[in-house]
Amino acid sequence: MADRLTNEELLTRAARGLGKVDLLGQRGITLVTAEEIEAMAGLLALFGLVPIYPGAPAPEELIIQTQKET
Repeated sequence: MADRLTNEELLTRAARGLGKVDLLGQRGITLVTAEEIEAMAGLLALFGLVPIYPGAPAPEELIIQTQKET
């Protein structure tokens, strides 16, 4: 995401990718764009999911508390 997306744009982009997977299953996975995947990952991070980097062990806590945007 080179340009900053608004929350609404981020949600819409991620939801479009999710819709493809939800509707078409494995076929839908092949239709999701890189931008939609990036938006999904961004939302997961915003919701508090901790990334596990390749080769790293899973942390004890996978979800961290996030502060609600005011």
